[in-house]
Amino acid sequence: MNSNQAAPPTPSVASHWVGLDIGGANLKAAHTSGWSQSISFPMWQKFRALGGTVAELLHDCPPIHGVALTMTGELADCFATRAQGVAQILEQVTSIVPAAMIKVYGVDGSWKTVSQAARDPWGVAASNWHGLARFAMRFAASSECLLIDVGSTTTDIVPLSQGHVAIEANTDSARMQSGSLVYTGIERSNVVGLVRELQLHGAACPVMNEQFATTRDVYLWLREIPEEPNNCETADNQPATRNASRYRLARLVGEDGSTLADSDIDQIAHEICVAQTELISAAIDRVIRSVHRTKKVARKSSAASKSSRDTLWSFDSVVLSGHGDFLIESALAKRGWDGNRIVLSQALGPELSRCAPAYAIAMLAAEECHA
Repeated sequence: MNSNQAAPPTPSVASHWVGLDIGGANLKAAHTSGWSQSISFPMWQKFRALGGTVAELLHDCPPIHGVALTMTGELADCFATRAQGVAQILEQVTSIVPAAMIKVYGVDGSWKTVSQAARDPWGVAASNWHGLARFAMRFAASSECLLIDVGSTTTDIVPLSQGHVAIEANTDSARMQSGSLVYTGIERSNVVGLVRELQLHGAACPVMNEQFATTRDVYLWLREIPEEPNNCETADNQPATRNASRYRLARLVGEDGSTLADSDIDQIAHEICVAQTELISAAIDRVIRSVHRTKKVARKSSAASKSSRDTLWSFDSVVLSGHGDFLIESALAKRGWDGNRIVLSQALGPELSRCAPAYAIAMLAAEECHA
C-alpha cells in the first residue's frame, strides 16, 4: 500500500472529488487536494471483495462531493465478458459509495451515470488512458505532444495534437493495433513475452517457456525499483527482493541463483531491459505513423493543402507518466529524441504520479462541476 498527501500542482477548485481507478491488479484513488492511495488487488482472484477493499482504500480520504470512476479491471478473466465485468465493478463500488455520487468516465471523454455505464459497458471500459491524456494536455509545452505512461502491466502511448487526443482507436484491440497500447510494464509482464533466448556464458540459450520471472525481477536486480520484502506477488510467491529475483531470473535459462555469477544475472537482466525498450520504441513509431496517416487523409480532403509536404507527424514534447518513466527515457534515447520532457513524477510527486489517471479524472470532474 502506498499513500501520499501533497499539494496539487493545479489551481484549487470549489468541488472536492476523488478519482477511483479500478484496475485488474491494483486499485488507485486520488483526491483533488493531492491525497492519494494505492492498494494491490488481484481482481481475478477476489473480485467479490472489491467493495470492502474500496472502503479500505478510501478510509483516510479527505471529504468529497463526488467520486469520478474509471476502470480497466473489467478485462480480468474472472468475468466472462466486458459487460459482466463493468456490471460487477459498478455493483461492488456502489455497495460502498451511493450511485448518485458517482460519475463514470467514458472512453470518448463524456461522463455517465452508473445506470448509463451499465447499459453501455464498452463506452466506459478501459477509459483511464483517455482521462490521463486530457489532463496531461495542461502540462504540454507545445501543440504536438506525446503522452507515454508506463505502469506495472501496460504502456500507453497517446499522441496529443492541437489540444486533442490525436488517435481514433479507443478499444483495447484497436489501440494495440495502432501501438497506442502495449501490454508490457515494469512489474507484471512475463519475461518470455519479451525474449526467446538469452546469452549465457558467451552463447545463446533458449528461455524456458514458464513464468519463472517477470519484469519486476529485472528492475529489482537493476535497482530501478525498490525492494518490497513483504510483497510476495511474484512468480514463485517469494519476496520481491533483489536476492530472490536472482533465483527467479536464473531459472529462465535452467540455472539456479547459486550457480550463476552476478555478471551472468547482469547480462540476463540487461538483455530483457533492452528488449522491452525496443518494444516500446517500436510502438512509438507505429503511433507516429498512425497519426501521420490520419493527418494525410485530412490533407488530401482539403484542396487548399494538397501541396503540403508529406512528412511524418512529429512531437515537440513528451509527458512521462507512471513509475516506469526510466524505461521511457531509454526508449526515447534509442530513437535519438532529446526534446522537451515533462515528468509527472516531478510535477505531481512520485506517489500521486503513480495514481495519475485517478487524479486526472478527479480534477476533470471537479473542474466541470465548478464550471
